[in-house]
Amino acid sequence: MAAPRNDNIKQQILDAASVLLRQKAFSDISLADIARQSGVSKGTLYYYYNSKDDILFDVAERYLEHLAQSLLEWTGNPEKDTSLPRLLGYTFERGAFDDSGALRLYLVGAGASGHEAVREKLVERYAYFQRMLAEKLRERGAGEQAEYAAWLVLTVMDGILIQSQLGNPGFDAPGFIKKTVERLCEQNVQ
Repeated sequence: MAAPRNDNIKQQILDAASVLLRQKAFSDISLADIARQSGVSKGTLYYYYNSKDDILFDVAERYLEHLAQSLLEWTGNPEKDTSLPRLLGYTFERGAFDDSGALRLYLVGAGASGHEAVREKLVERYAYFQRMLAEKLRERGAGEQAEYAAWLVLTVMDGILIQSQLGNPGFDAPGFIKKTVERLCEQNVQ
């Protein structure tokens, strides 16, 4: 008899996989590890997912959707200062100091090293983030430069994340973010 569908169990599985991905490499995680971490049987796990790759894909989708929603909520809050300098600073800080930064780097590595489904999802999401960010930049006066500035912000954000995740002692992330925001605003990204 098939296990009853329960979105809560699926979320438990994805939460457990996300926790494990912060602790060790995907290749070192077994389905038994995920089942144990999520508190479900392997049979229940297989009811929802046929493979680790399917779990990774859903973890990536959930994570990327969360990032997009966070930005939309932040920019849509009329009680916040979402001016161009604040938008740039927020985007850099959110992207660079995200609790799931190691997971994002893992997903980028997986996509870059041959996991085609993850690569396609990341390319699709980067394009979505770029369009969304360009729109928010245009709303704040970035004009013709909005498309370029959005790609620049995403690219720099990933670089800051890499240096932060490496724990590079020579890299002052908050200082770098502050100076980058100042320079972008000086250079009239607007």
